[in-house]
Amino acid sequence: MKHIKIHQILFFIFLFTIPFQTRVIFQSETAYINTVFNYHLGFILYLSDLVFLVAMLDWVLFDRPKMVSRLPTDSAFVATSAKEAASAATSGTLLHIIAFFSLILLTLFHVKHIELGWYNALKWLEMLVLLIYCSIVFKELKMFHVTLWILFISGVFQAIIGIWQFHVQHGLSLGFLGEYVSPIGTEGLATISYGLEKLIRAYGTMPHPNVLAGFLIVSLIAGYYLISGETFRETYAKIIVSCATILIILGLFFSFSRVSWLIAALVTLSFLWFHLKQKGWSKLKAVVIVTLISLAIVIIGYKDLAFSRASESLTNNSVTLRQTYNEMGIELIKKYPVLGVGVGHYIPALRDFYNLEDWQYQPAHNIYIFLAAELGILGLGLFLVIIGKILKLGWTTKNPAFAEASADKQLLTFSLLLAVGSFLLIGLFDHYPLTIQQTRLTFFLLLGMLMAAAKLDLERLA
Repeated sequence: MKHIKIHQILFFIFLFTIPFQTRVIFQSETAYINTVFNYHLGFILYLSDLVFLVAMLDWVLFDRPKMVSRLPTDSAFVATSAKEAASAATSGTLLHIIAFFSLILLTLFHVKHIELGWYNALKWLEMLVLLIYCSIVFKELKMFHVTLWILFISGVFQAIIGIWQFHVQHGLSLGFLGEYVSPIGTEGLATISYGLEKLIRAYGTMPHPNVLAGFLIVSLIAGYYLISGETFRETYAKIIVSCATILIILGLFFSFSRVSWLIAALVTLSFLWFHLKQKGWSKLKAVVIVTLISLAIVIIGYKDLAFSRASESLTNNSVTLRQTYNEMGIELIKKYPVLGVGVGHYIPALRDFYNLEDWQYQPAHNIYIFLAAELGILGLGLFLVIIGKILKLGWTTKNPAFAEASADKQLLTFSLLLAVGSFLLIGLFDHYPLTIQQTRLTFFLLLGMLMAAAKLDLERLA
């Protein structure tokens, strides 16, 4: 990054805006089901959309990117099989992305609300362009470091807001950042039961605590990477980052997302396993200390809350509703198996077939059911092929031919694989990795970074 370009500066600004809901809603009346606002029916322009659009225009007009792989064509240092596998995965991924978006456009021919269909098609285009941009532009390790720093700092900021919200049990008047926490008693407000009380969960500036938790998982991985990597050597800097990582873990706790609690535990164990395998004892110690301090704070100060949330019955209303949403999604797949109900038309289809409470019109709480219902089995299949190729490309760097890769690059690839895997796992229990602005942009950012990280190792060995 010796000569940083304007589109890269704009891209970093875009990263800072991702967690915020600052937005303009057009034709807002179409987003309401009676008196209940539904995100999935709205035409919403976010601040992050505008910044991303300007960044992409500058990139296309002045940088003139070529849609070709940056992978080397010959190398005496890379095993032929590994190189060919990675090259095929990269070139094939772009073709599958084009096919996937073409299928999205094809579904527009049978939708009822063409404007809603086009809006959601453009949102998919935004995500796919973000993936392609990252896979092409991330050519230096420094680009990854800056991005991870931004995701980490954003996570710390969101965690502080969320912790504060929980302790005061209301919003913090940060409407200019898109913060909105409904008054206690509002239908659909995310709360936990504590004795006879209902306590508001941490929202940050996100639309739901689960979305906050998903974003904080990525920030936690970034934090573990920073305290484990070679980005700085000063002890005081590592202490500051370690303390900030503890804040992220506490923010995750106060989101009271049980799925994210589980994934955070798996992420922590994965980093411990990685450092144990690499014999990185000082890095292992840093992660252990952060984890133990975080657990001590929760156990000493909030063990009753933790126990209350963890022991909530799996037959409670929220879990039952998730099962119901998924069953309705499966029924839509049976009715429209090939091309689905059409892009952006999951909620309209639910309204056509089911009589629910106004606030209950939500996507299936499983991204795979949701995709199959909206874009058909073909759409789900293409999406899984794209994901599979990207994961394969990332995993290729584990080949013995890449043993010479620096420890930092190995850690980077491992961290990105872990982040992408976390979102894919979350997708088994919730819809937000593909339906909510903040997390779907983060998800496709990670996919693009994983592609680029694998190519970094190939180029170094060329």
